[in-house]
Amino acid sequence: MKRPAVFLDRDGTIIEDSGFIGDPARVRILPTVADALRLLAGHGFATVVVSNQSGVARDYFDEDAVRAVNAHLAALLAGEGVSIDDWYHCPHYGVECACRKPAPGMILRAAEEHGLDVARSAVVGDRGSDIELARAVGIPGVLVPGPEAYAGPEPAFRARTLLEAAQWIVARAGRDTAAGAAHG
Repeated sequence: MKRPAVFLDRDGTIIEDSGFIGDPARVRILPTVADALRLLAGHGFATVVVSNQSGVARDYFDEDAVRAVNAHLAALLAGEGVSIDDWYHCPHYGVECACRKPAPGMILRAAEEHGLDVARSAVVGDRGSDIELARAVGIPGVLVPGPEAYAGPEPAFRARTLLEAAQWIVARAGRDTAAGAAHG
C-alpha cells in the first residue's frame, strides 16, 4: 500500500527564512519542527521537502550549497531523533519549468520515486505558491506563518506552527479513514 506524504516547504516552514540561504551556518530550525516530524512519521506519513531555490539561478550560490544546507539541516534533525524522507528543490527562476512551485513537478517526481499516495497527502508552507501547489495536485494546503504577509488562495487550514499543521493533517487522515470504513 502506498504511503501518504506531507510535502513541506523548507524556508519559513522548517527553518527560519532569512533570505537566500546558501550557507549551512545560517540554518535555524523553527520551534515544534522535530515534534511535528515525529508525529507525522508515527502516523505513517513520509515527509518530503519541496523547495524553490531560485538563489541558484540568480547565481547567489550553487546546487552544492543547497545540498550542503539540506545535509546540515538533516544532521540537526537527526540530533533530535527525526528525519526527512527526501529532499527536492527547483533551482530555476524566470523560466517555465515543471518543478518550480506552484507547478507540481517536485511532488510528481517524489510520488513516482517513493511510491507515495498523493491523494492522501498534504502540502505545508508559508507562501501562496505552496497553497497553489496543493491545489494543483488536488490535496489540502496548510499555511504556517512566514516572514511576509500572506498573499494567495485560502488554505485548507491555517496553523500557528508546524506541529499544529501536523496535528490537523493526522486528525484529518483519521477522519478520512473512519469515513472510508463507514462507507466500505
